[in-house]
Amino acid sequence: MKIALIWKNDYPWDVRIEKIASALHEAGHDVYLLCANTRRLKREETINGVKVIRLPFTRSNLVNSLISLPFHFNPFWMWMAAKVVKRHGVNLVIVRDLPLITIGFFLKKRFRVSLILDMAENYPAMYWDRIGKGGWVAFKSWFVKNPRLMEYMEKRATEKCDHIFVVVEESAQRLIANGADGAKISIVSNTPDMKIFQSETPGETHDYVQLVYAGFIQARGLDIIVESLGKVQDIGVPVKFMVIGDGHYLEQLKQITRRLRLEAMVEFKGWVQNTQIPSYIRASDVGVIPHNKNPHSDTTIPNKLFDYMACAKPVIVSNAGPLQRIVEEEQCGLVFSAGSVESFTEALKRMLLNPAAAAEMGRKGAAAVRRRYNWGYDSALLKRVVASFASGGDAGIN
Repeated sequence: MKIALIWKNDYPWDVRIEKIASALHEAGHDVYLLCANTRRLKREETINGVKVIRLPFTRSNLVNSLISLPFHFNPFWMWMAAKVVKRHGVNLVIVRDLPLITIGFFLKKRFRVSLILDMAENYPAMYWDRIGKGGWVAFKSWFVKNPRLMEYMEKRATEKCDHIFVVVEESAQRLIANGADGAKISIVSNTPDMKIFQSETPGETHDYVQLVYAGFIQARGLDIIVESLGKVQDIGVPVKFMVIGDGHYLEQLKQITRRLRLEAMVEFKGWVQNTQIPSYIRASDVGVIPHNKNPHSDTTIPNKLFDYMACAKPVIVSNAGPLQRIVEEEQCGLVFSAGSVESFTEALKRMLLNPAAAAEMGRKGAAAVRRRYNWGYDSALLKRVVASFASGGDAGIN
C-alpha cells in the first residue's frame, strides 16, 4: 500500500512516528511522511526508506510558525496533504493526533482514501488542564487550544475515521464510554524498540542510589522528587537524582533545587539524543515517574515507564491510572499518591532499604517487557490493522 503519515511537528524527531513509519516500511508499504518545517529543513528527503515531505518555509521564523501551525483548517496543510495523496497515489492516511484530523476528513472525502487516527494523547483533557491553570494561559487557550472544539473534533473522529489507534487500555475504554465503536479501536502502545536496549555494557557502579527521570520537563510532579531528597537522608543511604530532558519547567525546577540547597544531589543533564537515553537509564538504579493524576494522565502512558522496565530498573510511579495498573500488575515497582511529598518519600525509603526487593522488581519489569510491552508486539498489531485495509477486511478491537 501507499501510506501517508501526517505529523504536526518537525521531523526528525519523534520516537512514535519513527517507529510507526519504520514498521510500515519494513512491512513493504511505501510510506510518505508529511510534517511541519519550522526549522527550514530540506523540503523532501528519504530517511531510513521513508519519504519525508515538509511544508514550505520562508526566511521569517514567525511566518514559518504560521505556515506549520497545526490548526484544523490551515490551508498550507490542506494544500500539501492533497498534493502528497494525489502525486503518490496514496490509499491510506494515518493522522497523528487530533489537531490535524480535519485534514484527514478532507482527504478521505476528496480522494476516497481510508483514514486512521493515531491518538497518542487525550487532547480534550490536556486542553482542559491548560484552562484550569487560569490567567493568560487559560485566556489564550480558549482561542488557540479550545477544549470544547477538541471534544467536538474527537467525537467526529470516532464517527468518521475507519480506525483509531490508542496507546493504553484506559484510552480505549474512555472512547467507548463516549459512544465510539470498540471494533474500530486498537491499542498500539508506546513500547520500546528492543534493539536499542540490547546492550551487553553494564551500568556504571557508584556508592549511591541514583534516581532517573527522562522526558520533557514540565510541571508534572518533578518538584515532589526534589523536595523528598532532603527527607530521606536520615536513613543513611546516599541518593542522587538525574534529570534528563529540557522544557519550560526546567529553570523553575533548578530554582527549587537551589532554594532547598540540594544542588549536590540533583544533576541536570539537559536534552540528549534518544539513542543515548538507554545508557543513562542503565547507569541509574531507580526510574521515577511522578506525573500528576488528572483525566489526561489517567488515559495515556509515558514511553519512559517501559524504557525503565526494559533496563531492569525498579520504578516509583504516581497513582495515575495506567501507571498504577501496569506497575501493580507486573509487580515492577512502587506506587505513591500523586502530589504528595510524604507518600513519595515513604515509597523511596522502602525502595532504598530493601535493595534485594528492588532488584527483583527490576527483573520482573524486564520480563514483562520481553513478554508484552515491546515494540515487536505492538508493531505486529499495527501491521495487521494496516494489512486489513489492503485486503478490505475489518481489523477489529485489540
